[in-house]
Amino acid sequence: MKYEVFARLNAGDETIHVGRVEADSDTLAKSYARTTFDEESWDYMIVVRREHIVEVTGEHAVPSPEVDV
Repeated sequence: MKYEVFARLNAGDETIHVGRVEADSDTLAKSYARTTFDEESWDYMIVVRREHIVEVTGEHAVPSPEVDV
Protein backbone atom coordinates (compact mmCIF):
# COMPACT_ATOMS: atom_id res chain seq x y z
CA MET A 1 0.00 0.00 0.00
CA LYS A 2 1.08 3.56 -0.60
CA TYR A 3 1.13 6.12 2.20
CA GLU A 4 1.61 9.88 2.32
CA VAL A 5 3.68 11.19 5.23
CA PHE A 6 2.93 14.48 7.01
CA ALA A 7 4.89 16.04 9.87
CA ARG A 8 5.61 19.21 11.83
CA LEU A 9 8.74 20.35 13.62
CA ASN A 10 7.20 22.17 16.60
CA ALA A 11 3.83 22.25 18.32
CA GLY A 12 1.78 25.00 16.68
CA ASP A 13 3.65 24.75 13.36
CA GLU A 14 1.88 23.83 10.15
CA THR A 15 1.79 20.12 9.36
CA ILE A 16 3.50 19.63 5.99
CA HIS A 17 3.74 16.83 3.46
CA VAL A 18 7.25 15.38 3.78
CA GLY A 19 7.05 12.42 1.41
CA ARG A 20 5.74 8.95 0.70
CA VAL A 21 6.40 5.36 1.76
CA GLU A 22 5.16 1.98 0.58
CA ALA A 23 4.40 -0.74 3.12
CA ASP A 24 2.33 -3.88 3.61
CA SER A 25 0.66 -2.59 6.80
CA ASP A 26 -0.01 0.56 8.80
CA THR A 27 2.51 -0.59 11.41
CA LEU A 28 5.26 -0.96 8.82
CA ALA A 29 4.31 2.36 7.23
CA LYS A 30 4.82 4.12 10.58
CA SER A 31 8.20 2.46 11.01
CA TYR A 32 9.31 3.24 7.44
CA ALA A 33 8.20 6.88 7.78
CA ARG A 34 10.03 7.28 11.09
CA THR A 35 13.30 5.87 9.68
CA THR A 36 13.04 7.42 6.20
CA PHE A 37 12.35 10.95 7.41
CA ASP A 38 14.58 10.94 10.51
CA GLU A 39 16.67 13.94 9.41
CA GLU A 40 14.54 16.18 11.63
CA SER A 41 13.32 15.88 15.23
CA TRP A 42 9.64 15.93 14.33
CA ASP A 43 7.16 16.92 17.04
CA TYR A 44 4.36 15.14 15.14
CA MET A 45 4.24 12.72 12.21
CA ILE A 46 1.38 10.83 10.57
CA VAL A 47 0.96 8.43 7.68
CA VAL A 48 -2.22 8.33 5.61
CA ARG A 49 -3.12 5.59 3.18
CA ARG A 50 -3.23 7.23 -0.23
CA GLU A 51 -6.58 5.54 -0.93
CA HIS A 52 -8.07 7.41 2.06
CA ILE A 53 -7.18 10.87 0.76
CA VAL A 54 -10.18 12.77 -0.56
CA GLU A 55 -9.32 15.26 -3.30
CA VAL A 56 -11.06 18.60 -2.78
CA THR A 57 -10.10 20.25 -6.07
CA GLY A 58 -8.68 18.91 -9.29
CA GLU A 59 -9.34 16.15 -11.76
CA HIS A 60 -10.41 13.49 -9.23
CA ALA A 61 -12.34 15.71 -6.82
CA VAL A 62 -15.61 14.30 -5.54
CA PRO A 63 -18.44 16.79 -6.02
CA SER A 64 -20.00 18.14 -2.84
CA PRO A 65 -23.70 17.41 -2.39
CA GLU A 66 -26.11 20.28 -2.87
CA VAL A 67 -27.02 21.76 0.50
CA ASP A 68 -30.00 24.06 1.02
CA VAL A 69 -29.29 26.73 3.58
